Amino acid sequence: MTRPPVRRVVTGHDDKGRAVILSDGAAPNHWSSDMIPGFGATVPWLTEPGVIDHVSDEDPASADAEIPSFPAPGQTILRIADFPPDSVYPDDAGSVIFSELDGHDEAEAGAEHSGSKHFWFHRTDSLDYAVVLQGEITLLVDEGESTMRAGDVAVQRATSHAWSNRTDQTARVLFVLIGTEPLTAAQIAERREASRHLESA
Repeated sequence: MTRPPVRRVVTGHDDKGRAVILSDGAAPNHWSSDMIPGFGATVPWLTEPGVIDHVSDEDPASADAEIPSFPAPGQTILRIADFPPDSVYPDDAGSVIFSELDGHDEAEAGAEHSGSKHFWFHRTDSLDYAVVLQGEITLLVDEGESTMRAGDVAVQRATSHAWSNRTDQTARVLFVLIGTEPLTAAQIAERREASRHLESA
């Protein structure tokens, strides 16, 4: 199953400071799973921590750029992912997915409270904006779930979560991933408790 390309238009400046279109075409940095039909992602852009480059014409998401699966603190990744129906994933889907994504640590962190209720559970140190572009997908967290359709937006705040496609069509989701400082779920719980004690004092 071939994933549809993502058209990417990138702007910049000429030597006189005038705005120009630097490129207009299929985003060159894309990946498709060898093990899961229809699963893959395209990264149109990313930024490194610190000052954002508006001066050079450098393409940080070129075809040969090394893009991490999950952002480091201060890094941002724009990713468009295709999630095929859950029914096409292999029996050992969790192991396959996180081997391909180099995400076993994230999967282990996501399994702490999820009770293994879905193979996609993982947790990252990031603030993720997720926008469903087409199809339908269900966001699962440790306690609860919400089904999202085209135009719906999720704000995922370093929580343990999974993406479940219970339909027979591929769902395409746009993510803006913003790397945040490492903070475990237990540390968050401790800080929430400390904050409540301060408020009641």
